[in-house]
Amino acid sequence: MADLPFQEDTIVGALTQHPAVAAYVAEHAERGNPASVLDTIDRYAREEHWLMNIGPDKGPLVQELAGRLPAGARILELGAYCGYSAIMFASTFGEGVSVTSIEPDDAAVACCRQNAEMAGLADRIEFIHAPSTEALATLQADPFDLVFLDHWKDLYKQDLQLIESRGLLKPGSIVVADNVGDVFNPTEYLEYVRGCGRYDCEHREATIEYTDAPDAVEISVYRG
Repeated sequence: MADLPFQEDTIVGALTQHPAVAAYVAEHAERGNPASVLDTIDRYAREEHWLMNIGPDKGPLVQELAGRLPAGARILELGAYCGYSAIMFASTFGEGVSVTSIEPDDAAVACCRQNAEMAGLADRIEFIHAPSTEALATLQADPFDLVFLDHWKDLYKQDLQLIESRGLLKPGSIVVADNVGDVFNPTEYLEYVRGCGRYDCEHREATIEYTDAPDAVEISVYRG
């Protein structure tokens, strides 16, 4: 990765914030109100410690895809972190939506489940506690309408290829990859989705969550 707009210890610290975030949400958010939970996580990221959620600036780039998804959309997320994006999906895309979110970290899964319950959305979100490649190999071959990649960046390409091979996409499925700005060295992934002939791609400029540093989101529609 190229130089990020903050110190390395900020990133390392973000990986240990889960218990504190869950406690902060429990204390400050309104139970049963997803918007309040997301706003509270945003406030924590700005006032307490930087977090690696998709955040309120890039979030709308994904939320605007709601109009392209069918009723009762099925969503797959790789990288749950604190549950922010899973809660955003479950609250934005309608009552029939279901979110399957894969996360390998113990503390992250506990935080996600607590935050989803606080938002009143635990019945719409399943958090699978396992490494992404391991979990993907066990999923039933039932295609998802939206796949959101927001885990380790060097796994994007190989996990998307596994998703394809397992029959988890159908024509029209949308794959969204966060953090594909130059600072994250996304060349391998972008060359694949743009060059393999199976996707129609759209590149959306953005900023790294809770900063003014350049970033981007890649939106790729699966042709089949």
